[in-house]
Amino acid sequence: MWSALVSFLQSIITGIDSVVGNYGVSIVLFTILTRLALLPLDLRAKASTRKMAELNPELQKINEKYKNDPEKRNKKTMELYQKHQVNPMGGCLPMLLQLPLMFAMFAALRAIASAQLEVFYVNLINFTNRDIAPILQEFIESVHSSSAIKQNVSDILTSLFSNPNNERLINQLSEVAGNANTAAIVEAIKNISTAQALEFLKTSGSSLGFLWIKNVWIADSPMRDIIGRAIPFMGSGWNGLFILSALAGITSYLYMKLSTPAGGNQQTSSMSAVMPIMSVWFTSMYTSAFSIYWVTSNIFQIVQQLIYNRIYPEGKTGKEGAKK
Repeated sequence: MWSALVSFLQSIITGIDSVVGNYGVSIVLFTILTRLALLPLDLRAKASTRKMAELNPELQKINEKYKNDPEKRNKKTMELYQKHQVNPMGGCLPMLLQLPLMFAMFAALRAIASAQLEVFYVNLINFTNRDIAPILQEFIESVHSSSAIKQNVSDILTSLFSNPNNERLINQLSEVAGNANTAAIVEAIKNISTAQALEFLKTSGSSLGFLWIKNVWIADSPMRDIIGRAIPFMGSGWNGLFILSALAGITSYLYMKLSTPAGGNQQTSSMSAVMPIMSVWFTSMYTSAFSIYWVTSNIFQIVQQLIYNRIYPEGKTGKEGAKK
């Protein structure tokens, strides 16, 4: 079931990319489509959360009045919920239903990133060293057929590009693919310059770029080049500018502020402080593609919340929103 969901999401993203020809734009469009599909659940959750916040003063009175009588307190609380037709779990369940989709989206993006990076690295090595193609092919086949290597080709090449002096990995690869082939691949990777990688992207008409980002499958960072190698701040071939991480933090804060109703509990206030920090951390650690998804989702929800707040000001949730 899980793998089927991930594969389904992958097929949608790659299908959109086959039409628009750019993965960054494809992810933006896919995110908008998923948010639209989840809109009924979102609206239901917002209405329930708003109603619970409105009942919070009365709940506090009940808790204070019957603090020494848990049974009576629970009874009065349930009576209050029934009177106002509120389901206390109404705001949580829709959010919980969305979590699997978010994790599946992350898994789908990771799978696409793995496949795309393998193609990118293989083509880049062949572009910079025309004579190594048969050796590289033999190397890849050896890795694919080996049970001793747990990493896939994409992760191996990513590790070698990040650190071509990784002796532990090189020794493992030598046992599987042979000393000569492994040494040839490592040497070819070491000799690839950032200028060659930029030239490759330019001549190949790659769809990996998006706005200021040169490769969406590498983090939006001025301390990583387009191959994924660590570089000095704003060094040659920087891949990004931390803009997506900044936007992730700002948009998360704005959304939490807009969506937290007056009278919200302390737990909600704590989430408002924690979520922006988590957003910055997640988007700085993972690929630009994931960051694009995260920021686009936040922006969509901000616009959605502004419209909702305009239609249903504090104290009004609509007939449907008041029901459980």
